[in-house]
Amino acid sequence: MNLLREQIYLAALLHDIGKFYQRADQSLFTGGSKNPRNEIGEVSFNLAQSICPPTVQGGFGYHHVVWTSQFFENKTIKDVFDKLPGIKINPYVEDGQDRLVNLACNHHRPQTLLQQIIQLADWWSAGIDRTKRETFEKEAANDEHILWGKERHKKIPLYSIFNSLNSGKGEFAYAIERLSIDNQKTIFPREILAVEDGISQFQYAKLWNGFVDEFAQLPSDSFEGFVESLLYLLKKYTWCIPSNTNDMSDVSLFDHLKTTAAFAACFYDYLEENSRLQDSKIEFSSTEFPVILFGCDISGIQKFIYNISGTKAASSLKGRSFYLQLLVDSIIQKIISHSDIKATPGHVVYNSGGKFFMLLPNLSKVTKAIFSSIKDDIEKELWIEHRDAITINMAYVPFAYRNNSIDFIFDGEKTFANLWKLLNDRLTLCKARKMETIIKNESDFFDVKPTGGDVVSCAVSGVELKDGEIYDLDSGKLVSIHKAKSDDEVVPVTKSVFEQKQLGVSLKDADYLIVFRDHHTESSYLNNHAHAHIRIAGVDNYLFDQEEIINDEPEFKSITSADVSRVVRLNQTHPFIIELKGKKVGYGFQFYGGNQQACFRNNNNQLTYEKINGLKRKKAKTFEEITRLDQNLENTETYLGVLRMDVDNLGNMFINGIPDNKRSFSTFSTLSFHLDIFFSGYLNYIRNEFADENGKPKYRDCVNILYSGGDDVFALGRWDMIIEFAYDIQNEFKRFTGRKDITLSAGVAIVHNKFPIAKAAEIAGEAEEKAKRFPDEATSDKKLKNAICFFGETVSWNDEFNYVRDLKVQFCDLISNYGMSSGLLQKLMLFAEVVKQNEQHLKNKENFNVDPSYTWNAAYYLKRYLLRYKDKPKIINFIQYLQIELLKRSNRKYHLIALAARWAEHSLKLKKLNLQ
Repeated sequence: MNLLREQIYLAALLHDIGKFYQRADQSLFTGGSKNPRNEIGEVSFNLAQSICPPTVQGGFGYHHVVWTSQFFENKTIKDVFDKLPGIKINPYVEDGQDRLVNLACNHHRPQTLLQQIIQLADWWSAGIDRTKRETFEKEAANDEHILWGKERHKKIPLYSIFNSLNSGKGEFAYAIERLSIDNQKTIFPREILAVEDGISQFQYAKLWNGFVDEFAQLPSDSFEGFVESLLYLLKKYTWCIPSNTNDMSDVSLFDHLKTTAAFAACFYDYLEENSRLQDSKIEFSSTEFPVILFGCDISGIQKFIYNISGTKAASSLKGRSFYLQLLVDSIIQKIISHSDIKATPGHVVYNSGGKFFMLLPNLSKVTKAIFSSIKDDIEKELWIEHRDAITINMAYVPFAYRNNSIDFIFDGEKTFANLWKLLNDRLTLCKARKMETIIKNESDFFDVKPTGGDVVSCAVSGVELKDGEIYDLDSGKLVSIHKAKSDDEVVPVTKSVFEQKQLGVSLKDADYLIVFRDHHTESSYLNNHAHAHIRIAGVDNYLFDQEEIINDEPEFKSITSADVSRVVRLNQTHPFIIELKGKKVGYGFQFYGGNQQACFRNNNNQLTYEKINGLKRKKAKTFEEITRLDQNLENTETYLGVLRMDVDNLGNMFINGIPDNKRSFSTFSTLSFHLDIFFSGYLNYIRNEFADENGKPKYRDCVNILYSGGDDVFALGRWDMIIEFAYDIQNEFKRFTGRKDITLSAGVAIVHNKFPIAKAAEIAGEAEEKAKRFPDEATSDKKLKNAICFFGETVSWNDEFNYVRDLKVQFCDLISNYGMSSGLLQKLMLFAEVVKQNEQHLKNKENFNVDPSYTWNAAYYLKRYLLRYKDKPKIINFIQYLQIELLKRSNRKYHLIALAARWAEHSLKLKKLNLQ
């Protein structure tokens, strides 16, 4: 281990921790004196003049570095560092200047080359090269709407990254709370109108005390385990802290620390390879690009997830989705653990939706390791398991910052946005050369594969299987082709389908993911006791529940495993550090959309359990059971709703939506982090915790999130609740962003509960595309997208959906409670159908086929309808309202009213079914 390299990374990760400590401390330290109440020790106080650069006013700037020094003096912190192998944090040790504390504290006034590395990494993380424009934190900014007054740095909250996207002017910011997806007040910003809406020193102090308490629990038997665990601890506590209360108040301290550490490690590796660590100053020539932006994405995701068939689709679908998440995570693990790369999870600046980006040093051994070893190994494994159904694409762009702007080899304008665009273009080019390694090295690639003969078809994927390839879906045992054909109890599948099914079945019971980067024979306990185990890209992944891991005397504690790589808490940030016997363990947490699934409950609303392979599991519902109004009565089943949904114009938001003066890797990381909180994290809260007007869970027992991450949602459930689920998601997303112009579009397929799920997903995808094309020629609305398509009709989320929803409610109320005839619904749908046909005739320039009779037929019908209910004023008022709406001669009104009628028709059938 190169301990110096490790210290560079760790020092960069903690270089601005003093900002957190300073804002939590009551000190009135000004650089020349200190208040008696402060927590600053003598060593840190005496260091001030050497580590704080002078200002033009004659004082000292960047006071937070004094608190960074004090952080290392804190006894609780020091006790942890003292246990780390080879670490000395005393700044006055006689054997050199570049100890950990010096590296972390001196980045504003570096005295050595290694300290310059962290200074430069700090600048590049912020998206600037300050070589010729060194500035200091000011006590006030000229363009502030709020006069924060004295100690403004302790009052200004972290403003939402969504405020300024697409030229926005929002003033929303976050509270100071540890990260949790179970509390809306934590992750949802609130509007900042006055100083009183800001942060208090007391709130900072409370957060700081929690951070120090958990810091004391970090594993200290290895650098790797400690640093990875620290990264997640910083994420938990500094995600809500502004990195800089002047020009980076919408970039979190966590994302700045993370990207600074990644840059610092890259610089060290680059300088070491070029034998320049002994230089007195870091200087990169105009032809040097010391860092690469590396990207990887998975092709074939949609087809892979949805390409399932047969009655066992429900048990496999969730597992296939989670398998892809594990595939991406395993590729990252394989990259960062490679001996020629030795990166950390902190090098990843984006990971979601089957795609990730990393900052890596521009070294020949790094790119060679990725493209000649890692990519080849993964492609070969994917070929064996999935043929060409799933492929990976990898590309990179070397870059540097020079003269306060980004530089890379490019014919056009060298901007931060174009850097990302160039990388994405290169990834797209890779798709045209997919499976390149396999084509070159697999002699049977172009052979015609025989079909038919003595084979059986996989019950889930439909792939033909021969002897030696057939597994039973329920037991996982290898079975002969004779048994597969003759035994009705056997459900033949591929091995990978069985493993994916096990993931899906186990995920609802899983609280922890345990990851081994390399296979260990000593992990036999995990192999025999995990709820599910799958090996992907050389990485072993095990699912465990909380009870087995955290109980006082669980059998799990008896493992003698060597070097467990990582223990990941799913969808919870507390506790994520648990005591294991295995050594060199790293701890973390991960948000995953949809690990909880609809399960059976008894009459006391308690979960029902069953034994599967000797393990206690929650009894999950099938697609058919999800659609039941009464879980115990089969004749109460209704239609299944399938939802596809994503953010409108997300790519443009990342490339062009961020203002020029804010584009940096810290900003990009902050934006992707917040999207991940919502789609991978908070959607679980909507699904699990949202209640109806009676306080009963709305979605918990009738909706499953099959995939949610990046900006994508794929969910299914009872058709009526799926529409409501989409409605709540888009409402919550607007609150989450604090913006009405950052929008979502959705498509819903409503099908029989035994309808092939692959086809239903395709129909929902087509509906989503229709929503993305909104408005069409039939409307005059100038706004694009921001719509939902269901029952074949697309409506805007802005006003139209609520208009239709309110009409639906009135239809149902008047028909159910006041005796209005349901025949009205069919008539209104018929009139709208004539309007739609007329629109098509006009589009085809077939004016002679246009039928205008619907206008007087609708007027005549509604007039007659009034006479039938002259003694029922509520019905009369409603019919008169419809007359006014339709006589506006707006084709759009006919479509909206007809959609409400169709929705009401299905809802009334649902109500009738519920009363049976």
